[in-house]
Amino acid sequence: MLQRPAYALIAALLAAPAAAQVGGIAQQQLENGFLTATTAQLSAQNLTGAEIYIRRAVDALSEGDFKRSLAILRPYRLTASYTDMLITGLAHKGLGDYAAARKDYEGALHKRRNYLAAQIALAELEAGHGDRATALKLLQDLTARRDACAGTCPDQAELASGVDRVNAALLAPAQAQAPSTP
Repeated sequence: MLQRPAYALIAALLAAPAAAQVGGIAQQQLENGFLTATTAQLSAQNLTGAEIYIRRAVDALSEGDFKRSLAILRPYRLTASYTDMLITGLAHKGLGDYAAARKDYEGALHKRRNYLAAQIALAELEAGHGDRATALKLLQDLTARRDACAGTCPDQAELASGVDRVNAALLAPAQAQAPSTP
């Protein structure tokens, strides 16, 4: 299952206007094995094609079905938005594939340099399953960004939460950070 802070990230992804993040998706791409009755239901809510597949991927992610989330996003891999890459990174992390998650987070940051959710996710990943020196550098950057806000940025709460989560990951014992085996 996802950790509690991930739910806030998922809520933010669902609240963000996905149409502004990704170009139009052809209807035929939406009509695959994963998008059936739910697609019709979401279409009735006047969501765009991009919003539908992002919502489905995030729903699968929040249910802990990481493979399904990846499968939903797979057809869009070549044209993936920074949001798609973040969701894919979270799914890879959920599966314990930290190298793939790192690549996805870095790809999201390549597409949108100051994408806060990806910066926090990468810092947490590095702190728990990667290079602690890199995690410390990322934490330093996030802390400086939080302090520069001085309580006036719309991202202030997300920054504060992210800094706290990265600090906690850095302080956690190494054996507590190892992935559990089923």
